Amino acid sequence: MDYHQLAQYHLRLATIMRNHNQFKVCLILCDWALASMIKALYIHKYHSVHPPKELTMNEILPLVHTDTEPGLDIALFIGTMQHMSSLADYPHDQPIELDNIEKLLQRTEEILYELSKRIMNNSSE
Repeated sequence: MDYHQLAQYHLRLATIMRNHNQFKVCLILCDWALASMIKALYIHKYHSVHPPKELTMNEILPLVHTDTEPGLDIALFIGTMQHMSSLADYPHDQPIELDNIEKLLQRTEEILYELSKRIMNNSSE
């Protein structure tokens, strides 16, 4: 549950950073939120105390994929956020636009909500 809660904290901080026009920091926090939620899923699924520091796409896809919800779009979004947040220097001549940050933040929030529901539903069973 610690990683689950950490994901929510990162998302709240990402919103604050977006409000302060700190778009690169917002992207990084969204990536951290997604990574924390994936670790929460890993712990939940494998009953592990210590998840790996970083998970590969081969490990992420089975975590987000279910029989009723194909997880490829979620895994691709997570990979995209990892890539975008890892860019050391975003080109200054191509600033990140608020509208794009809004979309990325909203999609991150939707994914966190969906994955959170899975953890909560499975915990109550």
